[in-house]
Amino acid sequence: MNKQQKRTVIRQLLMPVILIIAALLYKPVQGLLDPGPAKETIATDGSRLEVTYLDVGQGDATLISKGDFHMLIDAGKNEKGDMVVQYLKDAGVDKLDVLVGTHPDSDHIGGLDCVIDAVAVDTLYMPETKKDTKTYRDVQTSMKKKKLSAAMPEIGKEYTYDSNVLVRFLAPAKTYPDANDNSLVVQIAYGKNRFLFMGDAEESVEKDILKAGYDLECDVLKLGHHGSYTATSLDFLRKSDPVYGVISCGKGNSYGHPHAETLAKLEDEDVQVYRTDRMGTVRAVSDGKNVTVSASKS
Repeated sequence: MNKQQKRTVIRQLLMPVILIIAALLYKPVQGLLDPGPAKETIATDGSRLEVTYLDVGQGDATLISKGDFHMLIDAGKNEKGDMVVQYLKDAGVDKLDVLVGTHPDSDHIGGLDCVIDAVAVDTLYMPETKKDTKTYRDVQTSMKKKKLSAAMPEIGKEYTYDSNVLVRFLAPAKTYPDANDNSLVVQIAYGKNRFLFMGDAEESVEKDILKAGYDLECDVLKLGHHGSYTATSLDFLRKSDPVYGVISCGKGNSYGHPHAETLAKLEDEDVQVYRTDRMGTVRAVSDGKNVTVSASKS
């Protein structure tokens, strides 16, 4: 019995007891942060949610699709922009409902200008943190051409797409001195399945997310900062309790990502690891109940 099956059995056994205790003890508390969408209440429609972690080398680019809904988180380095656009075209994506640039580093927003130039974008989310680089200016130029403005999402708010895909931004709830820590952290829910995308957020952000009291349990965790030892603290990993961990990084990268410390934690916590540097593009498919993961170089 794998980790996901064990989790399902345990939930089924404990749910009646939890409901009885909750009914006896529940008292409304003003100002208490909503911990997140309840796993049993998000309806599904029989279709599949596909999350594709593109192999863009040392960078991030993830496409989330369900029916006519498409969302792209980051677009890799500058030289990967055309590749990301080609992938979108091959997938039949000519419009993005949501485009997210998690933070201004070139390995995340480098290809964003190519994407904006090539496809229609309904909503663009970027953090308020800016960077005086050619990469950032190129993105701004493409935005101006398309008369597109970037918005900072409301942290903690649920955004619903395609009737039953819930998107929530968990961070940054404040401004951090390090650009990595100002990454937009994204949680996506469909049916009982959860996906968490950490951008380059590191341990200080993880601590703040834990303090906020969100329900972080997920099926798939896209590890922060390409598997660096500065992210994915043990407390955060145990709280999110992923079945699968995806690390987006480049083969033989100069940073040594993913770091041995992070890989050891993942192994100790029985997390099945998928790495784009060794396994190519990774795809996770959800039917609202179960998630299956595969890789192009499996």
